[in-house]
Order: sequence, then C-alpha cells, then structure tokens
Amino acid sequence: MNRRSLSVLVLAAVALAGVQASARQNPSVDDIVAKNLQAKGGLEKIRAVQTLKQTSKMSLPGGIVGTLTMYGKRPNMTRQELTLTAIGMTVINAFDGQTAWSVNPMQGMATPTVVTGPMAELVKEQSDFDGPLVDYKTKGYTVEFVGTETLGTRKVYHLKLTRKDQRVQHCYIDVETNLETKTTGETPTGLAEQEMSDYRDVDGLKMPFLVRTIFGGVEQVKIEVEKIEVNARFDDGVFKMPKGQ
Repeated sequence: MNRRSLSVLVLAAVALAGVQASARQNPSVDDIVAKNLQAKGGLEKIRAVQTLKQTSKMSLPGGIVGTLTMYGKRPNMTRQELTLTAIGMTVINAFDGQTAWSVNPMQGMATPTVVTGPMAELVKEQSDFDGPLVDYKTKGYTVEFVGTETLGTRKVYHLKLTRKDQRVQHCYIDVETNLETKTTGETPTGLAEQEMSDYRDVDGLKMPFLVRTIFGGVEQVKIEVEKIEVNARFDDGVFKMPKGQ
C-alpha cells in the first residue's frame, strides 16, 4: 500500500470516528421527547388528566396585578379569565373546541365576541391540552434536533417544531431535568418567548409554577401559580360563549 492510499484510509477512519462520536453525543428527537414526557410524570399519568384548573397571580407592565384563573378540558377546550380588581375589569379568552371568543374591555369588546384570524389560530394552538410534544407525529408536527446549547448556566436541547401550516416554534429542554425551560414562537404581535421554571410536583406530574412571557427582550407578563387542581370538576358551560351574543 502506497503512502497516498494509507493517507486516504487514515482520513476516512478519522471522518468515520467523528460521525460515530457525533451520533453518540447527539440524542435523537424521540429520545429527547420520551425523556421529557417521563420527567413530567409519564404518558400514563399525563393521559389520565381530563381537566385542569389553575389559579395564579398575574403581573403586567405598569404595576398592574390581577388574578388569572385557567380552565382546561381534554381534548382542546380552554378558558383564561383575568380579573383586574384595581380597575374593575375582567378579560376572558376561551375556546370551546370549535369557536374562539373573548371579552376584553381594554380592546373595546365589553361583551362576548367571536375571535377570528391569527388570534383565533393562536387560541386554538394554545388549547392543545397536552402540548405539542405528546403524539407530535399524529398531530402533524415535524420535530428537528437543532443542537445542544447554553441558556444562562444550563445546557439545553434545542428542538424546532414545524406545524402542517409551516408555523415554527422552538422548544428548549434542560439536559439535566429534561423539562422545558423556554419556548419561542411567532404571535400576531411578534416573536414571543416564554420561560418556565420552579417546577413542582402536582399529583405525580411536574408543572411550572413560574412562567414569564417576553416580547423584544422585555418581560410583559409574569404568572406566579398559586394552585393547580388536577381533574377538577366544573361545568362545560365555562367554555361556551354566552347565548345571544
């Protein structure tokens, strides 16, 4: 074997070793998702949840503070009710599985109003009871592993989720805890970042008790969870837009 042939073989061996090492270091999307779901409590516990009721303190810019009550029911019904006692105002955003509607006096909607367009699509997307990673293939998502990155002092797995309509969301999962620390996605008002922390055990499920929403690098909403009720009982009527509206 001449020197040239030996050099080619050495280079090929080095390249192959690099590919194998990369494959060992980079987990697959399914591995990351499986560990994430297990860290949350496992698929069996997740799927056993039929309803959720969450009560939180919500802080907005300008020192405005309110009580946020969120209702959710499988598969995709949701209601978010924000009461701002100091200014005597209540804002409601809801989806009954078919129709998105809202009551928002701050935007001139003092009575229940059907929501359409991009905002309705956003409400429907957020109403997914389990979130996008559970059964993501069945839901039509394409999920790609972008790489391992650093957020603050933590190593995270960066996943890129693409919906059937080509809308993109990015999800960052802590390498050690396997729980989401951040998501980013486009909204009708621009790119939004959501940071999740202070995970606690609730009936065998890990849930974040602090959620911060950031636009343009500035915190716009801070949610400090006070209570989460798993399989709470409430009337389905909370999701329906009042008749005659």
